[in-house]
Amino acid sequence: MKQTNYVIVDHELNKDLWASKKALFEAFYGEFYNFINKTEEGRKDLESHNIKNVDDFYAYADYYADGRDNCYSMGFAFHKYYIQDMMNGSLDKQPETTFIGYCHKNGLFTDFINFLITFFAWWRNDEGCTVMDPYNFADDFYVSGWASLVDTSKLFYFTSETVYWWHSFRVKYALEQIPGVFLSELPTSGYPKIRVAGYEFLGWFDSAAEDAKKLSEGDSVETAYAKLKRKDIYDYWEKEEKTIKKVYIQDWNKVDPA
Repeated sequence: MKQTNYVIVDHELNKDLWASKKALFEAFYGEFYNFINKTEEGRKDLESHNIKNVDDFYAYADYYADGRDNCYSMGFAFHKYYIQDMMNGSLDKQPETTFIGYCHKNGLFTDFINFLITFFAWWRNDEGCTVMDPYNFADDFYVSGWASLVDTSKLFYFTSETVYWWHSFRVKYALEQIPGVFLSELPTSGYPKIRVAGYEFLGWFDSAAEDAKKLSEGDSVETAYAKLKRKDIYDYWEKEEKTIKKVYIQDWNKVDPA
């Protein structure tokens, strides 16, 4: 029996779709490792933490790495490579000499990073780091690279079952529903229903065209095309943040463990 080729229309595996949360973690932190490892300073920093290869780097993202808890070690060791701390920050303002700026300018992990900016705000608000009166900017992804990297590691470390009891439903949901992550097995035969976080599966079709024929079991095609419709949009700063009362003061001082 001829093997069917599977295509996800307007998407690409390992670019904006991921076989699992673990696959996304390894792709994102693998790229981060390569970014750090490109410079002599980066290689020295990796060596100083006994990180000899990408697998060591994955292990360093652990909750208890280097004798600290809370994924703090990753933040202390590599925050300067992750983002450039700034007020009124944005992806466009991040220099390409930081990992997030490099990804943004090269079209890497675009959807995931946008999700991450909202997840970070939700996480920080849940754990009480963000104070609204007087406002301390702790929900802002760009203010502290240390905090942003620590909480990125926590996103990958925790599941909805292992996260802290006091976290909100939406944080628990987001931990399991990172847009683009497959929640079902990748297709290998037939035309199975697939589940991708953040998307509605519309079915398998005989082409990518709008008027393509929907396939059913028994149909035989060389290439089957899955169509997805985006459902979940994460954008804390577009709507939710604007409804939160924040009291701004002139003499605000940033508190940053780094």
